[in-house]
Amino acid sequence: MDGKKNTQQKIDEVLEKVSHIEAVNTPLFFKYRVLNRLSNDNEVNEASNVLDWFSPKYQIAALVVFAVLNFGALYIYNNNNQIEEIEAFAQSYGLSFDEDNSILN
Repeated sequence: MDGKKNTQQKIDEVLEKVSHIEAVNTPLFFKYRVLNRLSNDNEVNEASNVLDWFSPKYQIAALVVFAVLNFGALYIYNNNNQIEEIEAFAQSYGLSFDEDNSILN
């Protein structure tokens, strides 16, 4: 029985609080303006996030850096390879006595 009294009291309290709620007056077309702004903001943010890194200036910069690194690595590799080939040639034909006394130096 005590549970029914508590439940009824809570229901009465809620109904009393609901009766004090007043209507809110908003400006005309407020809802449509807010929805329009939200949809415009979402479209701009989505488009800018996806295409920021894809712009041509970043693509060209990445290609230039990639090309410079590749040409630098190729140049260093060819220089080292060329020196090793010359040393191997000199040793095979007896043109160098040892590491300290070489005809090529």
